[in-house]
Amino acid sequence: MHATPDPSQMRQAASDALAEALHQLLPFHFFYEKAGAELPDFTFLEGSEVPYPYRSLLVHQNDMTPTLAAFHHSKLYLEVHAHESTDAFVMRLVSLHAKASDKPVEYGAIAIQLKSLPEKVREEVISGKKPLGGILGDYEVVHSGKPSSYFSVPGDPLIAGALDQREGEILYGRCNQLLDADGMVFADIVEILPRSNESEQWVQTVTK
Repeated sequence: MHATPDPSQMRQAASDALAEALHQLLPFHFFYEKAGAELPDFTFLEGSEVPYPYRSLLVHQNDMTPTLAAFHHSKLYLEVHAHESTDAFVMRLVSLHAKASDKPVEYGAIAIQLKSLPEKVREEVISGKKPLGGILGDYEVVHSGKPSSYFSVPGDPLIAGALDQREGEILYGRCNQLLDADGMVFADIVEILPRSNESEQWVQTVTK
């Protein structure tokens, strides 16, 4: 057995890793590909590698809408930047904003399978006026979250512009799935958070 890896095996491993990354980033990657834009350099992390305060906002199985609403002490509203839909699914590139300040609190993409959702919920989702987490909460839809990975990513012009960040700023996010009561995936989500000066200052204060 050779100590030096076979170049073909290395290429295959790199190809497999890229395919898995693109699969996890699928809703987000779809809109970049459609726009002819190159994905920024995502670095996948373990949950324990995500720094605070972002770890407390990302490393959990809860919906992001109520989590961010509680953190920012504000209801959230949805802004749709791009969308694709059929009778079976809705896919959107979106940002969430705090109503109290209009500041963006999340940017990302979501792909939602409509089939398993109750009719009223489907109507709300299709209308595109509310965040999915808020709709599921309003209608008490039984579901669970299953984050598949966490990441850091430098803000490119699209991400930085949507989140009011400096280009190149290192941001943190996660790839998440929502499962229905039968354990079937009905939503794939990529969620990216802006840097939070207020919360970072708080962490620095309490750790001194």
